[in-house]
Amino acid sequence: MVKIVFADSWQSVFAEFGLKSFDSFFRFSGAERIGRNNKRDVSILNLGDGRDRKVFFLKRFHNPHFKDIISAWRSFGEPTSQAGVEWANANLLLDNGIGTYRPVCYGEQTKWGIERKSFLVTEKLQSQCLTDFIAQNWSELTQKQKEKIVVSLAKLIRRVHDARISLPDLYVWHIFVSETKCDDGSCEYGFDIIDLHRMAHNVTNKNQQMKNLGRLTHSMLEKYFDGDIRRSFIESYAGDNWPRGVASLVARVKKYSDAVSARRNQKQY
Repeated sequence: MVKIVFADSWQSVFAEFGLKSFDSFFRFSGAERIGRNNKRDVSILNLGDGRDRKVFFLKRFHNPHFKDIISAWRSFGEPTSQAGVEWANANLLLDNGIGTYRPVCYGEQTKWGIERKSFLVTEKLQSQCLTDFIAQNWSELTQKQKEKIVVSLAKLIRRVHDARISLPDLYVWHIFVSETKCDDGSCEYGFDIIDLHRMAHNVTNKNQQMKNLGRLTHSMLEKYFDGDIRRSFIESYAGDNWPRGVASLVARVKKYSDAVSARRNQKQY
């Protein structure tokens, strides 16, 4: 069985370029591949020319792991493709006012209700990967500007958790940042979160949220995020009403961060 779902009026847009069927998307050879493993690949999809050019990301899933099939079934209560999972998760974040890539189309091919292949098309984000932003700009920012960025990020993550959403792949390189200049010369920062295939919803277990924070702080290199900045991040996440105080939160996050660091080296950027 084959299914394709389009958002808004995107069906007619893709039809102009001959992208109408599942196979036309899945076998499309005109995209630039930028990442691949044995279960998925990601490509940049350019349609049109000049000012009319539209840029998308095309993610294709091949024969998913059995554990991913079971995980999707548990999360959604029915068989759901990997593309369908990311489609639903992205829309859930957007519905809660949390930035992420905007899904425009997904398709799936199943046999006896089990996914064989699927694909997801999303609009290209206008924001910049946070690791690139840090590597290019961090040394020129004041301490106050750095703290403003991490405070804004911490408040966003708290909103994610208050919405009972867990992000097991919450690392610095899965966060994109946008910068808006204000009339007074200051900047406001917005964020988009990507890599949503393991995202979980209706999560009330605080340990899962602490694990999210542990992975994020593991990915925050000390050469960029000093002790004061990390403290500002945790305090901003905690707000004014964290049970048992900020010190207990710091200890719990450090516990999970250390556990991640014991298993893997920090990724440099």
